[in-house]
Amino acid sequence: MASNQKPSQDPVWEDYFEPIGAGIEPISGAVKEYDGGEHRRAPIVRVAVLGGVARWVGSLGSFRFWATALGMLCATWAGAAGLVILAGQGGDATAWLAPPVLTYLLACSLLPGAAAVAATHWGMSAYRLPMPGGRAGVRILGAAVTAGLQGLVLALLILVTLLVEAGAARQPGAVAAVSAFVAAGEGFVFGGMGAAVAAIGRTPVLKRIVGWALALFLVAGTVAAGAALAPATRSDEPVTVALNVKHAPDGISVSYQCSSVAAGLREVYHTDRIMWLPAASPSVLFVMLAGQSYGNEGLLGWLSGTLQEAADGTAVPCVNGEPRSGDALGMPVAAVGLLLQAGIAAGLIGWAHALSGRRAEPAPPDGAAS
Repeated sequence: MASNQKPSQDPVWEDYFEPIGAGIEPISGAVKEYDGGEHRRAPIVRVAVLGGVARWVGSLGSFRFWATALGMLCATWAGAAGLVILAGQGGDATAWLAPPVLTYLLACSLLPGAAAVAATHWGMSAYRLPMPGGRAGVRILGAAVTAGLQGLVLALLILVTLLVEAGAARQPGAVAAVSAFVAAGEGFVFGGMGAAVAAIGRTPVLKRIVGWALALFLVAGTVAAGAALAPATRSDEPVTVALNVKHAPDGISVSYQCSSVAAGLREVYHTDRIMWLPAASPSVLFVMLAGQSYGNEGLLGWLSGTLQEAADGTAVPCVNGEPRSGDALGMPVAAVGLLLQAGIAAGLIGWAHALSGRRAEPAPPDGAAS
């Protein structure tokens, strides 16, 4: 019978059944960490994406969202139509291209920029909303997801309106699809920029000013800056006589050989040194992509060819006797512009994350001496 008492004295059974006093403190600490740090241990991307999607679904019933989307859409269409009307009143600017066609192409090039500005606004607004976990990285990524999804809705509206105009103007719908595609992509990129600016700024007014200024600079300021810097690239260079010049359908020279016969000095603009700047504009990105889908014909084909020629610096052939072959690689304008946008967005997000880590100091534990 004495042996029946041994199980109660066995340390294994005592550890399992009997309270262990102070030894329970690590268990309670683990439970406390689990309860308070559930979102911290969850993957940041998963929490941010789910939170961003949930806020996007909620925004679909918001009057402000639809007012911003439809307002940007109508304002851009009105601006495109107004520019065409002014061009027609100024002379025979629209004689070589019908006004409905010109309005359609102009709206296609302007709408991606409008979508980028709207996405910046949505990114700044979404960052102010609460997010599970509360961490800066989760809030920024979640706001970018929300703004990007809202940009997809705007891109769908852009596609529908452009297809209607394309049918009226008897133009290919592929250009409308390219414009909507660029607008959808800019929604995520500029949405991330807006969220990062909202995380970096301290006052709501300053955040709005910086965010809108950044968006407008990338949309229109880069093109204006490139045009303003073009005269600074001018120089007089010696050229030789070009031989066997081959032209693209839009008239742009794609290859040529150079003789040893000097042709004197020519005025040359080295625009290849500055074309990376306007490449960041959503409108330039659209023109480069749409020009290829257009088969390098028409207005968009001519514009994309001209921009590519400016990026390669081949407007004047045989500068310093340098030939150009048909398979020479040119500057990937669209890729450079997209990488520049992504780099700015990534830099701002990284800066916002580092800055929020410095600002947010952990609260002292209960009972700690101050």
